[in-house]
Amino acid sequence: MEEIIIEIRNASVKYKNFILGPVNARIHKGYITGVTGANGAGKTTFLEMVLGCFPKMQGSITINNADVIKEHEKALLKTGIISENRLFYEDEDAVKNEEYFSSFYKNWDKKIYRNMLEKLDISLSRNIGKLSKGERIKYQLAFSAAYKPDLLVLDEPVAGLDPVFKKDFFKILQEFVAEFKTTILISDNVWENLEQITDYAITIENGKCTFKEVF
Repeated sequence: MEEIIIEIRNASVKYKNFILGPVNARIHKGYITGVTGANGAGKTTFLEMVLGCFPKMQGSITINNADVIKEHEKALLKTGIISENRLFYEDEDAVKNEEYFSSFYKNWDKKIYRNMLEKLDISLSRNIGKLSKGERIKYQLAFSAAYKPDLLVLDEPVAGLDPVFKKDFFKILQEFVAEFKTTILISDNVWENLEQITDYAITIENGKCTFKEVF
């Protein structure tokens, strides 16, 4: 029997004047789930809900059987996040950032980190602040791989990037899943961008969420 890594039961949040949900979904380990909807539909709110950012959320969400609200730290212990808002030491390179951050992750694997940086063609000696947007996304993927997350959450990682990069990056994600058996939750406002790589789809429209298998 396949392991369920995310279970969402009648989860909903009220954010300002916006209500998202209820959402029901069961997502198995090692699959890619695409979250789509127009700009402002609630994709980021949904991802934040999964990450336990709304203490007053109705219903429940568990990651690895840990409740994201009641057991927040445990639920996110092996969860990685790729986002434009992810903070690094901008004036330092990949080696220095590893020195600063690796101690926070008990599963940190230096070999995986270095191998992924090489595979993704990210220089060890270039300051993070000088990476292009595409390179920065790849760097975050290498960084996440080093602590071997069970779940990786990506909030519109390829927005504004060219079609060639998108195609290459999605291929990298598929290889990432195959190698590390990581579950991926990725959002994009264009379904066609995700259609070829997703196993599950969550579509959000006017706060209403539809979950379906697409494989």
